[in-house]
Amino acid sequence: MRINLGLERVAKLLAHLGDPQKKLKVLHVAGTNGKGSVCSYLSSILQQGFRVGQFSSPHLVHITDSITVNSKPIAWNVYRDIRCKLETYNSQYMLHCTEFELLTCTAFKYFYDVHCDWCVIEVGLGGRLDATNIFPGACKFSCGITKIGLDHEAFLGTTLTQIGREKAGILVEGVQSAVVDGTNEECVLNVIEEQCERVGCELTITETNPSVIHTRSWSQICPKSPLNGAYQVENLKVALGMLDDLQQQKLINFTEESIQKGLQQVTWPGRLHKLIFHSPDGRSLPLLLDGAHNGSAALELAKFLRAEYGQKPLTFVIAVTQGKKLNPLLTPLIRTQDRVIVTQFGSVEGMPWIHAMKVEELGEYIATLCEDVRTAQCFKDALSTLAKENRPVIVCGSLYLVGEVLRSQC
Repeated sequence: MRINLGLERVAKLLAHLGDPQKKLKVLHVAGTNGKGSVCSYLSSILQQGFRVGQFSSPHLVHITDSITVNSKPIAWNVYRDIRCKLETYNSQYMLHCTEFELLTCTAFKYFYDVHCDWCVIEVGLGGRLDATNIFPGACKFSCGITKIGLDHEAFLGTTLTQIGREKAGILVEGVQSAVVDGTNEECVLNVIEEQCERVGCELTITETNPSVIHTRSWSQICPKSPLNGAYQVENLKVALGMLDDLQQQKLINFTEESIQKGLQQVTWPGRLHKLIFHSPDGRSLPLLLDGAHNGSAALELAKFLRAEYGQKPLTFVIAVTQGKKLNPLLTPLIRTQDRVIVTQFGSVEGMPWIHAMKVEELGEYIATLCEDVRTAQCFKDALSTLAKENRPVIVCGSLYLVGEVLRSQC
């Protein structure tokens, strides 16, 4: 079933489970890019003293990776049992829930069953009508909104203002506090401020000064992220701002040492992720994996590549989801001196509506950006040609492609 935004189906399905979402303590995170990183920061730090459920999508390796408690994925048999019950209700009452809605409800039921102290929830698409927005405002103890850019325009709107308004929809009546990335465009900040005023929510806009992070609870914290990419500092500010709100409300009681210990344990695979790829025939190939799949993320990846490799020619292995706009995604990345191997990913577990752009279509566009363009029907074929590559190899364009590479190494 394709994407079909709305809360009515989710509400009906969860009602048959006794509305577990109304009994959870939630931190809700929306945005175009960076929301998964913010969730990882939050979870890693909160685990220093609490039992923390995290729901993030899409998964990279296995669908159960989307649902974790203290970084451990839900057991397959537990996932299957909850999912089967939900599918029975979905069919019996003809609710027509989407795959994502079933996955979301599975997460909420699991977090309730295992008595999570906190639930860190990443929005799937948008915010206002996303399945994760089914929580009552009183259950959301803090909300975060990361950098907002143009993506999913067919669902969210064609301007930053329209998209920002959809993302700000997670701020509902009852939400006490919210933190937004201060590097957002003024039009985005304006609609978020308007929504906060409308629902009576206290808003913190993060400082854009990169040299220090000011907090009320822990004085000044050095803005050093354990994740690659300068932009990760902005995501860290959002996460720390949310935790600062919790500390001020006396909902948590962490020392600065606890914060630093949690940060040291943060991981977020598939984003500026350096990996040695081991092929079945014993070859090893250094890769940089990045799930950049929209214009804003591509710009950040390009900044990292220039800082890391200068003007050195690069080799890209690229696949893109069907329907993506290619110009904002690929123009910042690919230069005339680069080599590109165009490929595609296969079917995505739990997301039958997702398809890769055809190699021929993608290759035709990339040929307008550089001369050395090759094709391969899968990433394994693409990497098999790079046994003696003397250029840095970057795998990007889609999280689903990155997921296939990571899955092959399990």
